[in-house]
Amino acid sequence: MRFLQAGCKAALVAAIGSLASASSFKNEYYDYIVVGGGPAGIITAERFVEAGKKVLLLERGVGPTVATGANETLPWNKDLTAIDLPGLSADVGSLDVWNDYMCTDTEGMAACVLGGGVTVNYMVFVYPPAHDFDDNNNWPEGWKWKDLKPAAERLYQRNPGTTLPSADGKHYDQGLYSVLSKFFNSVGWKSVDMISQPDEKHQVYSYPSWNIKDQKRAGPVRTYLPLAEKHSNFDLSLSSKVLRVVRSGSKVTGVEIETASKKTKIISLAHNGRVVLAAGALSTPRLLFNSGIGPKKQIETAKKSGINVPAEKEWLDLPVGLGFRDHPIFTLNVQTNGSFGIPDYDAILNGTDRKDISLYGKDSGLLTQGKHRMIFFSSNEVNGQTRYYQGSCAPDADSVLEIKAYLTHGATSSGVLVLTSEQKTVIEKSPYMQTAGDRKAAAAFIQSLIKDISDPGSGLELTTKPNITAILSTISSGNHYTTTAKMGTDDGRKGGSSVVDTNTKVYGMDNLFVVDGSIHPDLPTGNIQTTIMVIAEAAAERILAQH
Repeated sequence: MRFLQAGCKAALVAAIGSLASASSFKNEYYDYIVVGGGPAGIITAERFVEAGKKVLLLERGVGPTVATGANETLPWNKDLTAIDLPGLSADVGSLDVWNDYMCTDTEGMAACVLGGGVTVNYMVFVYPPAHDFDDNNNWPEGWKWKDLKPAAERLYQRNPGTTLPSADGKHYDQGLYSVLSKFFNSVGWKSVDMISQPDEKHQVYSYPSWNIKDQKRAGPVRTYLPLAEKHSNFDLSLSSKVLRVVRSGSKVTGVEIETASKKTKIISLAHNGRVVLAAGALSTPRLLFNSGIGPKKQIETAKKSGINVPAEKEWLDLPVGLGFRDHPIFTLNVQTNGSFGIPDYDAILNGTDRKDISLYGKDSGLLTQGKHRMIFFSSNEVNGQTRYYQGSCAPDADSVLEIKAYLTHGATSSGVLVLTSEQKTVIEKSPYMQTAGDRKAAAAFIQSLIKDISDPGSGLELTTKPNITAILSTISSGNHYTTTAKMGTDDGRKGGSSVVDTNTKVYGMDNLFVVDGSIHPDLPTGNIQTTIMVIAEAAAERILAQH
């Protein structure tokens, strides 16, 4: 493995591999150029490397771990960054590196750092249920659960997640769980293990499943990337922002990148090489627009912004950005009679929380856990359509808990993502609560939850005003974006809704593929990172089978 650093300090990469100038790119020809070092990009790149292909992985951000060049370590552990520590994941937005890691050219929240959103999220790791792929007929044939189960098993072998990260076999800080489990038991819900019982998604609750391995934040940066780095046919370049793919008609010949010093360079593909886009559902559309792929208006905007788009005769009219989807969040705050609060994140960060730090030194304790103390799931049916809900529950203050309730799989609303002349992707049409069915179903779910919480015997008191209209009108984003370059059999050039075919190849192109959340034709039941990884595993196999 060689590390090709495009404009960053050599010190950042000393731990990873030899340093080479970005000028080396002009002499390199890659079988695969993977654009985007998030979970989908790392997983597919590693699988291509395993297959013996010469692979370049391009990431516009920097590395978040010591092994990937970060030097912002914990004052009490020079081998770990704050990002690594599960116990700080709830406070990640206040860390000094937060602004460095977040994209500034997307309206929705996205991470421009190696590992993508998996580097900065709350680590909730939801094994997808079979119904995510098998109902609604949104996932095409060949992408049903029976087809994807082997890919899921490959992922779980390397990156399994856990509901019990502490090595001593104990759950810590269980005041919230104790209160809520008694409440849910009283209204007829049941306890499940969300890892071993992934298909149980109606009136159930579980200890959270977190993306944690060996008491550290997991994800492909830890579970896949080191495997790729062992091979000489793998190159990784950080601080390398891809502007567009370089096309000759229907064939991609390379990519144009912008380095940290704002210089542009062309990186070439081998004769039968392929480019795989994995920049995420908010940024992959920009790369397609810039490459002459998408609605005419968006390509024209890309051209006006100064991008060297292809000649108009080569433009492909595909519905990129249309059908944009996300989970809406409804927030409820509940006063309890329990005894719990928010951990002292400052003390954890600066090292004065000696008790918990000492336990962590034994691979145990509070710091091995993420933010949440319980995850619940339920569903309802309105007019023949089943919709699912996830609740993520965490301490909000002394004895007060916060429920973030997501409307997930089965939602029927979608929006539109577009490009501005400043090269930002923005939401032109909201993807939230656009259909009467979504509004009616969500209202019924929230009303039912409020009714149970407000029962005099519940021991709980809703501090959020129980106004359903107000709750539904103050939704926030789940940041679980999908469907901006949809996969399907209905070719978008011919009036269909799909941008990529069932091999994840862009319609009308010979060697351009997409593997991230933008191709997902439906929302998952719960947090999306696990599904992103499963689909990337399956996509890598599909792409290699055609090569």
